[in-house]
Amino acid sequence: MGQMETKTRWTGGLGFEAESRGLKFMMDSRAEAGGQNLGPTPKEALLASICACSGMDVVSILKKMRLDLQSCDVDAQTETTDSHPAIFTLVRAQYMIKGSNIKPEQVIKAVNLSMTKYCGVTAMVCPTSPVQYEIFLNGEKIHDGKADFTEALKENK
Repeated sequence: MGQMETKTRWTGGLGFEAESRGLKFMMDSRAEAGGQNLGPTPKEALLASICACSGMDVVSILKKMRLDLQSCDVDAQTETTDSHPAIFTLVRAQYMIKGSNIKPEQVIKAVNLSMTKYCGVTAMVCPTSPVQYEIFLNGEKIHDGKADFTEALKENK
């Protein structure tokens, strides 16, 4: 992918409009923190980026396996430290995969590849904030794991 660029423009209060590749979205602070609640906070956007980045990996891998993927939802929760800089303490993610011909080992392989090799957003977050995950296939929990990019980052240097 290589080079990326984004532009942000202050829109008043604590709000910023971000633009990347001509696509725009708002980020703001919560009302109780002085914002107008016009969009996710930057940290909420980062948490969503972990889910979307990894979700894209998982969908791509499962599609390459020619599986009947019906849905892929990725949810995440975290808390932040009390001191500054306030960073994520621990990210907990849940992958909810649905499909008719998908075996548990296929889903586990796809998520593990994302959480150990492919998801660049998670790889950037992991050094300061551990990421743990659960995998559910058709409503049944099939695996617990922890993101670990140690080997992948060695190859990246």
